[in-house]
Amino acid sequence: MIKVEVLNPSCDEHTPSCGISIDSRTIQKENIFFALKGENFDGHDFVKDALDKEAAGVVIEKDKVEKLKHLAKGDAFFVAVENTRFALGQVARWYARKFDLKTVAITGTNGKTTTKDMVAGVLAEKYSVLKSPRSYNNLVGIPLTLFQLTPKTEALVVELGTTDLGQIGLLTELTSPDVGIITNIGPAHLESMKTIERIARAKFELVEGLKKDSIAILNIDDPIISEKMKKEKIKALTFGMKNKADYFARKISFSDKGWVSFSIDDLSIKLRLLGEHNVYNALAAFAAGERLGLEKSVIKRALENYHPSEFRMELVEIGGIRVINDSYNANPVSVKKALETLKGMRCQGRKIVLLGDMLELGEKSEHFHEEIGKLVPQADVDFLLTVGRLSEAVARSAKDSNMNSTRVLSFSEKEDASAYLKKNLLDGDLLLVKGSRRMELDKVVEALKNKKS
Repeated sequence: MIKVEVLNPSCDEHTPSCGISIDSRTIQKENIFFALKGENFDGHDFVKDALDKEAAGVVIEKDKVEKLKHLAKGDAFFVAVENTRFALGQVARWYARKFDLKTVAITGTNGKTTTKDMVAGVLAEKYSVLKSPRSYNNLVGIPLTLFQLTPKTEALVVELGTTDLGQIGLLTELTSPDVGIITNIGPAHLESMKTIERIARAKFELVEGLKKDSIAILNIDDPIISEKMKKEKIKALTFGMKNKADYFARKISFSDKGWVSFSIDDLSIKLRLLGEHNVYNALAAFAAGERLGLEKSVIKRALENYHPSEFRMELVEIGGIRVINDSYNANPVSVKKALETLKGMRCQGRKIVLLGDMLELGEKSEHFHEEIGKLVPQADVDFLLTVGRLSEAVARSAKDSNMNSTRVLSFSEKEDASAYLKKNLLDGDLLLVKGSRRMELDKVVEALKNKKS
């Protein structure tokens, strides 16, 4: 823990100095600059730039003092700490404690962002809500989110991500949630996390870090979560559609467009979302909303008005072609769910899948790609296209699983896949696009849009 003091008394009592910055390119006058270090950068190299732009002060690490002390000038202050990233979090924690908030924190392997956005939409029916932007879910993004709090904010919704043990525990301490949600647990970030067991331990740091009067909301249909609940006798609200749960979905159905609907209690809820897996996200949001004082009818309205985030099971119509743009990220569980969704959708033409590499899966990466390849023929896919070296294993496995080899194509670059699709897609076709974020398959969808415009 570091000692935190108000560093610039001339500013409003609810504002730490006059703003926090970690980027010297966008820093504003009177901001405090935190010199963070990363794999490919060191913020200490930009302290002079921050001071030249009239930063109120800078926070640096102690081992940089001798190198940088000659830059001290005017009224700007220098604060030296052991670790600037940790200090950023602790200042954010101090700042957030000034507000009386309803806070929901969400973690899990899949569905974090969609659930976060759903919860925020539900709570916005009653409260002034701040949600973490995009995927601000780590030890930098969460503090930056907390610094956006204002006296008008009544509710905070954040997603918590991790690449190692201890991170979610620290983020839980920073955010002090009233409700903690775990969507599911599966293989992701295995390069750093190594095993599913370690992933589960990391995710449950959220539950372990909750305050006494807070509540966990957990997916009882997830076998890892349910087993951990039984073994450790964890008390929580549960949601599901297979096992007995506090929030149980029935009568799952799909519209002609593929939108999923379900019933809970005496309500029928029609989502504008693809895929049965989104029922789980909606159930978690329903539970959080009711826990924080919203009426069921209000929650229903909010969920039915929710639209998917960009690149997340986003249904795009390009001329006579429909595209499921799920290009934001990919891991074995999310790809399986996407294929299941595709299989259940009606299509006048052909069903085509474009899959990019699933990254950060560690030593079992090839195995996971091969398992996806086995699933492709089962999803009634007419053509499979892959992009990237790792996804070649998907193509090989699909062929080995009796998919016609003339309908399986592998490309090393996304531009080549774009060119093929531009030339060969026909009206009535349904295309699923999915891959890890660094594969940038959203640019394939953008290229298709540009061709039709």
